[in-house]
Amino acid sequence: MGEPKPDVRLERAACPLYTAIAVIEGRWKPMLFQRLGRRPSGFGELHRAMPGISRKVLVEQLRQMECDDLVARRETGDSLGSVEYSLTAYGESLGPVFDALWRWGTSHLARPGAERGTLTSPPKTLVA
Repeated sequence: MGEPKPDVRLERAACPLYTAIAVIEGRWKPMLFQRLGRRPSGFGELHRAMPGISRKVLVEQLRQMECDDLVARRETGDSLGSVEYSLTAYGESLGPVFDALWRWGTSHLARPGAERGTLTSPPKTLVA
């Protein structure tokens, strides 16, 4: 018998790079960071500012960000259920990360033939 295979899930969970990617991944999180980085916003304001996002997905993304201490949720008391979201100081610490990713992405898109973004396709499932 050979050595046991490492558990990839445990390896990824302990990897700082995978952890960072997991925290910021999500179709809407970069836009939420951008908007909340400008100023605190209410739920309805965020929902109207991002056409295409469902209320359910917006709630999920904001809750994930809140659980990671990136976003603070505050009840405003203006009306029933009125809340305001803002970046925490910890959330603001991601600013340089997004700036670096923006610069890299801009360079990536400037390559010949890369007008559509990434040129790679997801791997195809092999059928045995």
